[in-house]
Amino acid sequence: MKQLLIALILLPIYSHAFTITNQYITSEKEQISDEQWIIATVATPDGLFLNDISIICANPLIFSGTYEGNVNGIGGMETHLEGIAKRNVRIAGKIARIDGSISGNLSVIADTVTISKKAKIGGNVRVIADKAIIEGSILGNLDVMTGNLLTLDGNVGKNAQLKSREIIVANNLNVLGDFNYLADEPLIINSKQVGGNIYKIEDSIAISPLSPAKLKSRGIWLFAAFLSGILYLLIFTNQAHQALHYMYSSPLKCILIGFLASGVTPLIGVFCLTSLIGIPTGIFTIGLWGAWVYLSKIITACLIGMFVLKLMGMEKGRFLLASAIGLLLLSLIGLIPGLEIPIQAVSLWLGMGAILQTIFLKRSNIIMIEKEKNMQKA
Repeated sequence: MKQLLIALILLPIYSHAFTITNQYITSEKEQISDEQWIIATVATPDGLFLNDISIICANPLIFSGTYEGNVNGIGGMETHLEGIAKRNVRIAGKIARIDGSISGNLSVIADTVTISKKAKIGGNVRVIADKAIIEGSILGNLDVMTGNLLTLDGNVGKNAQLKSREIIVANNLNVLGDFNYLADEPLIINSKQVGGNIYKIEDSIAISPLSPAKLKSRGIWLFAAFLSGILYLLIFTNQAHQALHYMYSSPLKCILIGFLASGVTPLIGVFCLTSLIGIPTGIFTIGLWGAWVYLSKIITACLIGMFVLKLMGMEKGRFLLASAIGLLLLSLIGLIPGLEIPIQAVSLWLGMGAILQTIFLKRSNIIMIEKEKNMQKA
């Protein structure tokens, strides 16, 4: 099973120039015509790339060449584009910096994002970060969402859609279209800096967790999850037992594995979607991740229900009753303001870590059981 999943994930990559290496370094005089899929410890892809390039790098990742195709990169600490990209650029990392030229669109996810004054972007820009500095020239739309601070000091050819705790507008900012923003701190901006309208996006009206609409949606989710849980527990009873064992014996390990998998798996899926031949595998990977997310909460709910039944002095092993009790408790806890997100996150990571260990790991007791069965058959 493990080998099959790995093969399915890597299938589109092997059809092109797929490289796993300690160092991936190309000189400025090199010309690479094939599509590149690279996993490296150190990567400096300089030179001329005639096709798409996708890199996952454990250390800082620097794009300093000329790229005729799409550029996709995830750097360990910093992802830096200082070269020329003729199509779209999608990058992620703790720190992301754009100093080069991009003819297409730019999408960035990072803790800190800087689009410097040297940067020129011909398409739209989308940024998700904690802090962002936008100083370059953008011909398309600008869409930014930051958790803390956003500083604007560049040119935007169309509309700006901005969400941040605080937005600082410098004197050199010029937006030709509309300026739509949502900020906690007061915004100071000169109307002459905006060609269109300045509009403050109002916070959506908070819906009470006890409102009929909210309770109805939770009831539907609870019923659907219970039905899915019945199918899972009846069809994969042994796997459910094993997953519960992992959660009970090593919960912290399950949470760590689940945390990593919940972030890495969708990234792999999106990475595959950037290549035409990788679309089927990308869809499969994201679909598999969605199934893990859904089942993770069910198996965690089952563990919670087991503890409740044990406290009540009832017989263990009542999976269906335990899952119903656990799902109900998770749903009720979610009604408490401030607890829904952390409880949902922990239950997701705990269950996903247990399920993945059940799928990929072979415990010694399982091997012993198989040996005993073989001995009995002999």
